[in-house]
Amino acid sequence: MAANRALDDMLRLAARLVPGLRGVVAARPAQGLVHTRPAPQGGESNRAALEAMLDYWSRTYPEAGRPYWSLRCWGILIWQPLYLSVIGVHASRVSLSLRDIAQPIADGWTHAVHLRDHEPAQDDTHALIAHAAREIASCSEQMQDELMPVIRLNPASVRGTQADVVLAALLAARKARPEWSDAQVEEHGRQWLAALGLQGHSGYFAFSRTDGARALALERRTCCYHYRRRDGELCSTCPRLDKHERIVRLNAQHETG
Repeated sequence: MAANRALDDMLRLAARLVPGLRGVVAARPAQGLVHTRPAPQGGESNRAALEAMLDYWSRTYPEAGRPYWSLRCWGILIWQPLYLSVIGVHASRVSLSLRDIAQPIADGWTHAVHLRDHEPAQDDTHALIAHAAREIASCSEQMQDELMPVIRLNPASVRGTQADVVLAALLAARKARPEWSDAQVEEHGRQWLAALGLQGHSGYFAFSRTDGARALALERRTCCYHYRRRDGELCSTCPRLDKHERIVRLNAQHETG
């Protein structure tokens, strides 16, 4: 439990909004992927964990190839810290420090984010987005630097995936802000991408559900290559699909729950 109540409350709320999203306050980083700036003697242990994660995905889906393995590893590394950061800003009005985090990995997946106990920043939304964007950029840069020697990453795909994750996290945060209009969500999305220098790498599009309700979906520009797996297919928001087909698949997903 954190000494700071705001941090505890924020992590509990994030876990309710997104099943599988787990932030843990730890007195010291756990074994696993430790992202610290600076990180003395951290490189070797991080590399071993990264190589184990890559080994899991390359052995499980050898047919998918490097494009899939690299983006799978990258997406797994960034999703929980980025989701916690975005949800913190909009659902709890705080911005977390990502300076000292650990992500224990098992079976190719990060199962939690261990954060040091700290007092999150509190300010207006614009200032919190700016603060959180700096934390995300620093954390992501270090993760990218450590993953690149293990498997080569496409820089454009790295940025596109990061933008997609941030905007997906914003849709999750919207569950705690039912008063938001679609226009407000889109404006917040533009603010995040601008703060991260990721303009043009992702976005939203509005569409009509089969029941007539309006909804927002990710306007992705980066393919995750899931379709290259033997059990894979094009995702419902895959940029390889025309928009009509994406809408058909999004509605089918919604109807089946």
